[in-house]
Amino acid sequence: MTVPSKKSSSRGSTTGAAAGDVLSLRVLNRTLLRRQLLLDRVAIPVEQAVEHLVAMQAQAPDPPYLGLWTRLRPFALKDLSNAIMQRRVVRIALHRNTIHLVTAADCLSFRPVLQPMMEMSMRTAFVPRLAGADLDELAAFGRELVEAEPMTFSALSKALAERWPDADPFALSQSVR
Repeated sequence: MTVPSKKSSSRGSTTGAAAGDVLSLRVLNRTLLRRQLLLDRVAIPVEQAVEHLVAMQAQAPDPPYLGLWTRLRPFALKDLSNAIMQRRVVRIALHRNTIHLVTAADCLSFRPVLQPMMEMSMRTAFVPRLAGADLDELAAFGRELVEAEPMTFSALSKALAERWPDADPFALSQSVR
């Protein structure tokens, strides 16, 4: 497949391109929109949609709900909430160390591949600001906190700072993440 130049026609069908055909900008754009489930709302389960999209940006809790509502027919808030509560989909730091929504199965595949980069980033950006806090102890205590109840980063920072008052609270919560 050849990527068209800016001079290429913007007209064209979204189907039927033969090997070696030059695809128009319109065909490429429509193909991308179709791949992202943005041309027509589809009737597939939430988990299947998240898997199809590979990952959805989820720094804030609301965007995945809106993103799936625009793509799925029918969609109800409880569809995604239930998938999260049942841990079929998870919000986790992945690509560019930002929070994404992925299926649990994809998380188990992606995280080990990204873990070395994330650890290196954590050690250079946050460890110097931890005031000597033991990383294993920090990880264990952080896990206890978030498994006891869901916490925002702000609440997690505050709880960790009570135990390590000399450390940067943001660095503590990001290290636990």
